[in-house]
Amino acid sequence: MASIFSILPYQPFKAIYLLTAYAFVAVRAPIWFFYLLAPGLRQHPSYTLRQAFMITLGKTLSYHGCQVRHHPPLSLTPGAEQERFERIAPSDKDIYRGVLNDPEIKPVEIGATWYPTVYSAEDAKRKTVVVHLHGGAFIVGDGRKKDLGYCASLLTSHTDAWVLGVSYRLSSNPGGRFPAPLQDVVTAYQSLLSRGIPASSIVLSGDSAGANMVIAFLRYLTDYPDVLPKPRAALLWCPWVNPGRSMLPNSCSGNPNYSADCLTDAFLEWGITAYAPNPVDPADRYVSPLDHPFKCEGVPTWVQFGELEVLAHETVRFAERMRSIEGNEVELHEDKGVPHDILLLGDVLGFGKEAEKMAAAMGAWLQRKL
Repeated sequence: MASIFSILPYQPFKAIYLLTAYAFVAVRAPIWFFYLLAPGLRQHPSYTLRQAFMITLGKTLSYHGCQVRHHPPLSLTPGAEQERFERIAPSDKDIYRGVLNDPEIKPVEIGATWYPTVYSAEDAKRKTVVVHLHGGAFIVGDGRKKDLGYCASLLTSHTDAWVLGVSYRLSSNPGGRFPAPLQDVVTAYQSLLSRGIPASSIVLSGDSAGANMVIAFLRYLTDYPDVLPKPRAALLWCPWVNPGRSMLPNSCSGNPNYSADCLTDAFLEWGITAYAPNPVDPADRYVSPLDHPFKCEGVPTWVQFGELEVLAHETVRFAERMRSIEGNEVELHEDKGVPHDILLLGDVLGFGKEAEKMAAAMGAWLQRKL
């Protein structure tokens, strides 16, 4: 079976597999729908029909997508974002040190998208910039509207801030393994400082794998305090704090929350094996921070998780360990009855009301910290 799957990423096997898989899904979808009409048969008693159906459909499509190992291209052309898209060149300053000074992976030009409009220093209403790093297990997604539009709208409407969605390099593409995405975060952050935006006006935000990178970035600033100033605050949405564990069999499916969540073993395993291949250690503190808490004084941190996600318990453990270190300020926020990452997927999965409530809670917290 392994030999069969090894040829699926290549044409024409990829096309044949996907056509067969989509036909299978089309046949099964009506069956799922009628099965889930009974509330007692849904993944969780609180789920609506739409939520239960979309969780089932999403996990199935995710599984099939993982079999073909799609390599999403990242473009540096403006596209539909037009003037809101900008290209950011790597800095010529000595800011890529330690783990970022990799013999093979070098900083490159990246793209990023502004929400809701292009940044303007003259804007009297918006004084804060939220730099957001999208989720997607390091292997899918980007900072453009088609992927980040919903998330960005939640952030802008509840913070009165600009949001810069960073299209960091994906590990599913050549040259995208660790530390490439973290280099790109440093590049984006430095670009804001270079245009005169003070660090005290910047908030770092990330969901899932993006939150993992926010943690890595904060650790980098702690390890090299003379490189860059710390941001005003950090927002961690459903952070993936122990990717190394996803290399173990049944890391998702063995979790009590598996049936109610949208994550799968195949998706997380692909993500970590692409992000941290040899010679990168998946247990490294920059990759899997759960067992490596650190002092991050001066950066109030919001940590959010969904009650029904498979990463819930690890998120709580990470937050408690960070909170136990003197000088750290960590706010842990649980959203009842929701799966993983509704900040990014709430509109698709049918958790729009829950996502709005969650974002409003974050906005009130952040307002107290600015």
